[in-house]
This record gives sequence, structure tokens and C-alpha cells, in this order.
Amino acid sequence: MDWWKKLSEVVRVSDLVLTDEHDIVRLDDNLAVATRKLLDIGRGVLIVLGDDEKVKGIVTANNILNAVAEGGDPKEEQCSEHMDADVMEVNLDDEIDDIITQMNERKPHAVVAVDGSGAFSGYFSPNDYREALSRIEERPAIQKLAIRD
Repeated sequence: MDWWKKLSEVVRVSDLVLTDEHDIVRLDDNLAVATRKLLDIGRGVLIVLGDDEKVKGIVTANNILNAVAEGGDPKEEQCSEHMDADVMEVNLDDEIDDIITQMNERKPHAVVAVDGSGAFSGYFSPNDYREALSRIEERPAIQKLAIRD
């Protein structure tokens, strides 16, 4: 019954694939660099890292469009001037059940995973959120079925 063991195990942030749907920019990168990176990934966000390798914010296509609409020059404007700083950090060892509750209460612009030293380890995308929810929903249903046997 290996399948039962797998379904009853705690699911942690590190169990998800957090290495897709994002790229990295630096605080002083200009929006032209950010635009090229966003176009290369197709969809997703740019994680803004500081010199300390810690997350400072995110840049989305909307951030760039707003900057341009306000008359900003993408070659002159820096990511630090146009990023969303409402980023929730979760640890790789955190249980999915716990962070989903926190995410739903806080509703941050983005969720990122960090390692033990606080360095960026991955982006918790909307697809990761859906995967996490499906894993949470699978477990209680299977466990209830097992109790009836």
C-alpha cells in the first residue's frame, strides 16, 4: 500500500516544483532588461533580488506597462522603482496546509520559498497553489474512505 503512505504523508513546500514560471532581476536592472526577461518566460513574474540574495519584490508585466504609461523610459527606470513589495516568504520545510491558510488570510502579491538562511529558493506560482490545493483535498477524502474499511 505505497500509494496510501504517499497520500497520508505531510506535503511540504519543497515537494512542489518552484523553479518555473519566473526569472530573476536585480534592484538596479532597468525595465528594458525586465521586459526582455518577461517575454522570454512567456508568463510568470520576475523576482527582484538584492545584493544579499534576498527577495525584495516582484515585477510583472503590469508594473512595466504602468511605468511606460506614466511616461517612464524603460532604459532609465529601475526595477526597484516599479516592483510590488508585498511578498510572502515561506520556508521549504513549511507544510502546505499551513501556508495555504496564511496565503488566503494575507493575500500577498506573490509567495516565494526561501532556504534556512532566507535566500530565495523558488516562486510559489498560481499553478503551484492549485497543485497544493489538490494535494490537500486528496488526502482527507482518501483518509475518510480508509476509516470506513
